[in-house]
Order: sequence, then structure tokens, then C-alpha cells
Amino acid sequence: MLRLRTPTVPDWVGAVRDHVDAFLQDHAANERKVSASALQLAVQHPERHPLVDAMVALAREELEHFARVHALLRQRDKGLAQDAPDAYMGALHRLIRKADVHTFLLDRLLVFGIVEARACERFGLLAAGLPDPALRAFYAELTRAEARHHALFVRLAHDVAPGAAVSARLAQLLDAEAEIVAALPVRPALH
Repeated sequence: MLRLRTPTVPDWVGAVRDHVDAFLQDHAANERKVSASALQLAVQHPERHPLVDAMVALAREELEHFARVHALLRQRDKGLAQDAPDAYMGALHRLIRKADVHTFLLDRLLVFGIVEARACERFGLLAAGLPDPALRAFYAELTRAEARHHALFVRLAHDVAPGAAVSARLAQLLDAEAEIVAALPVRPALH
């Protein structure tokens, strides 16, 4: 797993535990957005066949996760919520360099890898800390999926740039992500 520079604060699990429905609504929105982002990457880089294949598969898997979270909401007599601004994602997107297509793609892949690593960490915390055994099992399963996803993005980044360049940029982005996480309030949301 990527070495996140700062752990999620323990109060985060309590916030989710106290507002599970709100968390599930946010989680559903995030799964949908990741699926859409994967498809966007595929369409924007049709010449990169391994990337396209990986993103199509990822989009399917994330859409399945979305459907499962939606089903959990329906079981709880809740529906989807309107998308809310995500300060974490906004701050990470501002770190993506746009100097050229190559640099832009590298940074996007690495940022997506970091986002998946943070989700992996947080889903693992939920798998250990939620009182509902069914939700614990669900988040344990998703923890494993997110681990695969963040490894996939980093592996794809190595197809875009030399290893030293990937490692150096990843280190910079991980440092920045730690600062972003430390500055955000604790709330019952994935980010």
C-alpha cells in the first residue's frame, strides 16, 4: 500500500458511526464519480490500450460498488443525496500539473492512486470500527478492492514516466495530501 504520510484521526470513525446514513450517501456519490472518472480517462487516452482496458474494468467495478451502496441506502429507507463540494478532491485536483498531456496524465494517475489509498485506509478503519457486522464485512471487502485500485494507478503511472520521476512526484503529492487531510474538519464523509 502507498505510505500515506498521515493517518486518519480516530474521531473520524466515530463521526461515521454517529451518521452512517450520511456517510453512505457520500460514499455512493464517490463511487459514481470514480466510475465516471475512469471512463473519462479511457476516452481521453484511446491510444493507451492497457490504460483503456484497466479503466473500463475499474469503471464497471466502481459502478457495482455504487449499486451496492445504493442498495444499503434503500434497505435503510434512504435515497441518494445531491453531490456536495469535496474540499479534499478539490485541493488534490489543484495539484495536478497541466503543462502538457504527459505530465497531466501522470499527475492524474498518481492523484487517483492516492485517493484510492486513502479510501483503502478509511474503509479498513470502518471494517474494524463499525458496530454492524454486515457493514464491517462490506467495508473489509472494499478495503481489498481499494488496495488493488491504488496499486493499479501507480502501476499505470510507471507506463507514463520513468520510475524515478514517478517516485519523486508521488512523494511530493503524498506530502501535499497529508497537509490537506490535516487541515480538513472531521465529518461523516469519505474525504
